[in-house]
Amino acid sequence: MFRKLLIANRGEIAVRIIRACQQLNIKTVAVCSTADRGAWYTELADEVVCIGPAATSGSYLNAEAILMAAINTHADAIHPGYGFLAENADFAAMCAECGITWIGPRADQIKLMGDKSQAKVFARQQGVPVLSGQSIQGMAWPQIKQAAGQVGFPLVLKASYGGGGKGIRVIQDAHELHQQLRVAQQEAAASFLNDAMYLEHYLTRARHIEVQVLGTGEQLFILGDRDCSLQLHKQKVLEESPASILTPAQRQNLYDLSRQLLATTNYQSLGTIEYLFSDGHFYFMEMNTRLQVEHGVTELTTGIDIVAAQIKQAAGVTIDFDEQIGLNPKCTAIEARLTATLPVKQTLIKELTWPADVRVDTGYRQGDQLMTMYDGLIAKLMVTGTDRQQAVQNLQAALEQVQIVGPATNLAFLRQTVMRADYVQDQYSIHSLARWEVHE
Repeated sequence: MFRKLLIANRGEIAVRIIRACQQLNIKTVAVCSTADRGAWYTELADEVVCIGPAATSGSYLNAEAILMAAINTHADAIHPGYGFLAENADFAAMCAECGITWIGPRADQIKLMGDKSQAKVFARQQGVPVLSGQSIQGMAWPQIKQAAGQVGFPLVLKASYGGGGKGIRVIQDAHELHQQLRVAQQEAAASFLNDAMYLEHYLTRARHIEVQVLGTGEQLFILGDRDCSLQLHKQKVLEESPASILTPAQRQNLYDLSRQLLATTNYQSLGTIEYLFSDGHFYFMEMNTRLQVEHGVTELTTGIDIVAAQIKQAAGVTIDFDEQIGLNPKCTAIEARLTATLPVKQTLIKELTWPADVRVDTGYRQGDQLMTMYDGLIAKLMVTGTDRQQAVQNLQAALEQVQIVGPATNLAFLRQTVMRADYVQDQYSIHSLARWEVHE
């Protein structure tokens, strides 16, 4: 097992990884920007290294500074969490060159799935269904316009190396594409250090279903599925596991497609394969080669600490789960993301109360200042139930008990959403939450 692990991230996910390391008796090193000095996660870690200024380009995206921190503190592993450098194949390779274990897939596996356009090409080669789409990297505007016409409007403009909903635009016509392209490229470059974009066919009604996998290189475990359809501004808001709309046959088909996708890769570490589900058919969207924000609901349905399992796998510890675990969830779990309403006028969290007997993953405490320059996430609340109906009722009760005074948040919207008849009755699509927001 590792002696000391550096966490190349911040906030809530840094807290989560520190907790897993404490259970495994691994010392932790936190890195922070000047803006994050004194943050809760830095107090929980055994050591802290300030790696640069508040701007992410000089701190959390500064691979050299992070590696230097790992070398100087004698860390033998780096966990990237999610976002920032988590899916950066070059950074993973740099870790290997420095003799530091990268807790994630191999660099070649990250590279294979990191370019979302090329990942779709690979999926087609494996016989996995994919929506029509095309990379526009290096194209001049006349070529881009022609490619868009071939894909068909409306379409989705996406960052090829994106994640977390950034660099994505729904485009209705060529004029809007011309207007939005530069903005999306700038956002992608700032978030992922790469402005490559691709176009994809837009489904007017679908569900967003994803599959959680953990590979050892020799074996691929499917730990379950999640429904992440309720998104706002391309950010997930409510996620649940398992995806209740799937029949047993559809779920088996979903898992078979996921195994088919990775059959030749000898995949290792955690990964999430994302699909659009429409009219009984699955269409591969992308694969995130990292720990996912919503991993907690899968931990609740399986009883597995998947962060600890990811660390163990990277350390060479034998991983052995029931191969049918994803098909036999212990419960239904739902997560609600409590976020700040941007722009934030009040950043001081004056009061903060969580409901009892509910899992809350957060990087904040009462009295802390929100660091919205990085993201607006305050906490993730997770509930369980013997079935979806009970889980929904438990979520409704839990949200009513949350108390936060200070920054404006989406708490009222969450409370209203989970009471809606179409949410309770599981009648929604990937576009529903935006419509509900308009009508609230």
